[in-house]
Amino acid sequence: MPAPPHLEGSAAGRCAAALLKGLDADERVELSAIAARFPGGAEGVAPDVPVELVSVPRQDRLQAWSELVRRPVAYLSQGEFGERVRELAAKADVLHLDQVQTARCDVGSDIPSLLHLHYLAYLDQPQVPRSLRRAVVRFGFGAAERHAAQRHRFLLANSTVVASELRRRAPQAEVTVVPLVLDPDHYLPSLNSREPVAGFIGTATWPMTAAASRRLVKRVWPLVRRELPTARLLVAGRGSDALGLIPGPGVEIVGEVESGAEFFRGVSLLLFPAEAGSGTKVKTLEALASGVPAVTTAVGAEGIAANDGVVVAEDDEALARAAVSILRDDEERKQRGAAGLQAFREGHTPEIAAGMLFELYSRMASST
Repeated sequence: MPAPPHLEGSAAGRCAAALLKGLDADERVELSAIAARFPGGAEGVAPDVPVELVSVPRQDRLQAWSELVRRPVAYLSQGEFGERVRELAAKADVLHLDQVQTARCDVGSDIPSLLHLHYLAYLDQPQVPRSLRRAVVRFGFGAAERHAAQRHRFLLANSTVVASELRRRAPQAEVTVVPLVLDPDHYLPSLNSREPVAGFIGTATWPMTAAASRRLVKRVWPLVRRELPTARLLVAGRGSDALGLIPGPGVEIVGEVESGAEFFRGVSLLLFPAEAGSGTKVKTLEALASGVPAVTTAVGAEGIAANDGVVVAEDDEALARAAVSILRDDEERKQRGAAGLQAFREGHTPEIAAGMLFELYSRMASST
């Protein structure tokens, strides 16, 4: 893993913590896990998650830019981290590589390897980047994803959208879809069952998250307030206070919060007008795990089976109408929250993914 599994870390870190918990509890799987830890990153890991952390120094900027063009996203395959991965792989039956940053860590290993791509960065970056840096990142990650998919026989996705794109780009690969999971024990029911408080959370430095938050504050929320003047909106997440958003009536820009799970306890609705992006959106899963209904687009609901806890709409007016209906009606909010929680428990818990991965690992091991 390119970062430690952490219940309050990055989106990928939260999902990794849950997945490792499920695999570790499966008596059919003997698990060894390793994660890179960069300076300034999360210091700890999720409780009861068996993982070895290897400290990795950051590249200097010139070296990072050079390698992004020459050999995209291959840094972790070098040095102590890459060596340790290959050392552990020599004693294993299969090697599970999480995200494109680890894709080359199987070079020199002769056991079957699986590359897990949560999303596709070239779909999540703007087609016309706003800066040279964004253009280089889009090119580098896009090239890395393309090369990695083409050289791996086994690929793992969390949604049919990503899986379909991987099959198109790598027709030689066996692509498996396993749902993204979170640890249900980390999420408690929302305390805000009666007040009309909507929430949005996400890392604003990611272009698609920034675009969704701007659309929400500038276009969707004014329509909500026009129908429901008492409604409030909380916008949280790393960098959200630096987007230059001008809070309108009922809008509070919270900024970075210590706990996403705690944030969802204080809202009664996730309002997420995503316009683009790929992969299952962890914020939508977190809402469902907290019993909080979500109003979002098809992009925001990607990877989640249709259920009454998620209302899907596309245009601003439809999103606002759905949000007003839920915020205004206590009973609808309660029923949709319960339906979303049930859908989460039936499709996105660690034991579900662990069982599916065991079957995949078994096929991989027998393929040699």
